[in-house]
Order: sequence, then structure tokens, then C-alpha cells
Amino acid sequence: MTFQKEEICEGCQKKIKVYSIQIMGGENKGQWQEWRKGCVCEEMKMAKQAIDNKKNQKLRRTKEIFNRNSLISKDLEKASFDNFEPNNDLQKYMKKVSGRYVDIFKLDEPRNLVFSGSFGLGKSHLAKAIADGIMGNDYTAIFISVPKLLRKIKSTYSNESKINEDDIIQTLEQVDCLILDDLGAEKSSDWTVERIFDIIDSRQGKHTVYTTNYTPDDLVKRLGERNFSRVINRDTTVLEVEGDNYRLQDMKG
Repeated sequence: MTFQKEEICEGCQKKIKVYSIQIMGGENKGQWQEWRKGCVCEEMKMAKQAIDNKKNQKLRRTKEIFNRNSLISKDLEKASFDNFEPNNDLQKYMKKVSGRYVDIFKLDEPRNLVFSGSFGLGKSHLAKAIADGIMGNDYTAIFISVPKLLRKIKSTYSNESKINEDDIIQTLEQVDCLILDDLGAEKSSDWTVERIFDIIDSRQGKHTVYTTNYTPDDLVKRLGERNFSRVINRDTTVLEVEGDNYRLQDMKG
């Protein structure tokens, strides 16, 4: 650290000392930057920079492990709230709940959302729109189908893989919002049940969205009591769909 000069802070009008500091780590390692000592303005600036750096590191790690283009199927690439066209009152309500989920999203107020039931009602479309909405608000989100996720985990067992299973689980644990599409569609085995438990358990107290073609009663048989109790808990809103009928547990907040 090298002293450079004294000056008056434009923000608080206090006399401050300006130092030159070499960055010791990160992508800017070795570069020099100025540090102003003597006012709250500089401390606030440095705190914000630390938060931004942490967020950028998490985003880069997410992109390294989960290539977005490999996660989204072709028919969902352009799915958004704007191009979701409800055909009935049920779909209108699903869209309203999904939009509200994005609007009230806060890291310190975890909420789970489960779309459960029939095919072809737009569950995956709206879940993908939720992911885009959350990322549009400067949070991180991952949208991936459960069968595809399990295949990705298995691919890490290859000697040629540059990542391991723990890298994937850790990334899923740290992302601000995880959207697991098609829960229950995976081929059931002891291995899949354990992997799903590891993932869902790591998301306790964090925002997670699920879509499934199974009813809650059927899903508990597919996942087991242990996994099911972590999907549907006190933080979870369930929108159960069957034909043109639906049941919604009111979202808190």
C-alpha cells in the first residue's frame, strides 16, 4: 500500500487520504487501484464492490457448470410471460401466481412453488418465465429438468469430466432460485432417490420451484416420504392441476 495524496471527499466533504493498493486475488489480480481512507463513502463503495464481486463469481461458476443452452429444450427457449396465452381461468391464475412469485422474490424470504398435475397446461412454460424474470432482477437462477440433471451428474463419473458431482450439488445449493422441471419423470432407483434427496435437502430455506405431472399423493409414492416432506413444507405454495380444476394454497406475503 502506497500513500499518494490528501483530498476532500466530494460526497461527505471530509479530508481523506488516498492510497494505491495492489489487488491480491480474483480476475483483477496484480492490478492497482486507489483506496480512499477517512470517510464512510469509501467504505460503502468497497462493501458494494465486495458484494458485486461475490455475485459475479457465483454467476461465472454457474455458467461454467450449467451451459444455459444445454438446459432449455427448444420448445421452451422463447417461453416468457408475454407469450403465454391462457386458454382458461386456470391458466390465467397460474400466470398470475407465477408473476407474483417473481415480484415478491427476496433472498431472505424463501418460498417454494409447486405446479402439480396434468400435461399441457403450461407448467414448464411459466416455470421458465419465472427463471427469466428472476434473472432479470439481478438474481441467479437455474432451470433444468430433473431427468436431464441426473444425466449431467452421471456424466461427471467419467474420467474425462472437468467437474465432479459435488461441484454440481454445490452450485445448485448456492443459486438464488432453482427450478426443477418434471420432478418424478426420472427412472426410479436407489441412486436417483439419494441424488434427489441431496439436491432438495440442500435447498431447504431457499427458493425452489418444481413442476411435476404427478399429484401430491402420487408424488409421495415416487419420491418417498423423506424427499416429499422437503418439497412440500411450510414455505411451499402448491398449485394442483387436474383437468380444469385446481386447488391453491394461498401464497404468504
